[in-house]
Amino acid sequence: MLNYVRDIRDPEHPYSLEQLSVLSEESISVDETRGRILITFTPTIQHCSMATVIGLCLREKLKECFPQHFKLDIKVAPGSHA
Repeated sequence: MLNYVRDIRDPEHPYSLEQLSVLSEESISVDETRGRILITFTPTIQHCSMATVIGLCLREKLKECFPQHFKLDIKVAPGSHA
């Protein structure tokens, strides 16, 4: 699953979300029978002003890669953002 979002770059850094540990294989869950994808990402810093942009980038990329019937839930990891 990480392959679909592996090439997304952080808006403020020249690195991918994976390289910055914003995303990992463990933070992505796919339930094909229910048609649901859950991503929980961790911003690089607690006051990351780009957290919303990162979430939108993830949503748009996954909308391109999966059928429309999949429900996308993209969340910030609890306690990782103020």
